[in-house]
Amino acid sequence: MILCRTKEAQNPFVVEHTGIKIYTLEELCYYIYNNIYLIGKEFISEGLLTFIRVETEEDALADRLEYLVQNQAGLAEMVVTILKYVDYYAIGEIEEIREILKTLNSQNVHERMKSRGDSYLKNQTFYSAIRCYEQIVLSQPDQTLSGLFYAGVHHNMGVAYARMFLFKEAADCFRQAYKIGQHEEAHKCFMAAERMMMSENIIEREDATEEEYVLKREIETLVDNARYSDEYRKLSEIDELKEKGKVAEYNHAVDDCMLQWRNEYQKYTS
Repeated sequence: MILCRTKEAQNPFVVEHTGIKIYTLEELCYYIYNNIYLIGKEFISEGLLTFIRVETEEDALADRLEYLVQNQAGLAEMVVTILKYVDYYAIGEIEEIREILKTLNSQNVHERMKSRGDSYLKNQTFYSAIRCYEQIVLSQPDQTLSGLFYAGVHHNMGVAYARMFLFKEAADCFRQAYKIGQHEEAHKCFMAAERMMMSENIIEREDATEEEYVLKREIETLVDNARYSDEYRKLSEIDELKEKGKVAEYNHAVDDCMLQWRNEYQKYTS
């Protein structure tokens, strides 16, 4: 248990791209600590300073950050200033963050962009992840980076597309990842994306390889197991309401479900 000492805001600070709402300085520290690869200098914005000064009424912290911004301080110094002021994390944990930021400063622009894209992917903000990966693959190749680095970029971009059900785009990314890195996982993902893209229109070939047959069975097993998931059970319960003639409850449940899907879609595509 950690006792929070700062004021809870009436109007939260909304983090750009992720849409996460922050109500206290403790929540701000938690977000920074767990999303450090997403933090850039633009994070210390006028909006954040206003949130700290007006909503949490922490003028001293806002003044310190304003001074650092005006004097073009480094990102590490500004982030550590916030973390130490709030005292939510131990000194050792804060120093770990400082070291991570130093590492990011030593990386070139493509490496930093991939780290940011990977964090967006982990947070299921798929479109933001794709935009990061696209900036890498559409830029002039960096000769100091290995082919495996670029294979990883294409592979992760394929994962982001697949999670958005854009299987054609995902297949293209996995194909490129396999072409560069020759990694079997990329080849398997490519075949799976192609199969999901064709859906019911797929034509089974008599000369299909053993690998294709195994993949087919794996996908079929995943589809069969989906009916045991919490999401499937919830949809089945909604359908039962309609069959039982509970129209009002059914309509309310559908509205809640649609609202959840809309919020998830907005997060994925932000």
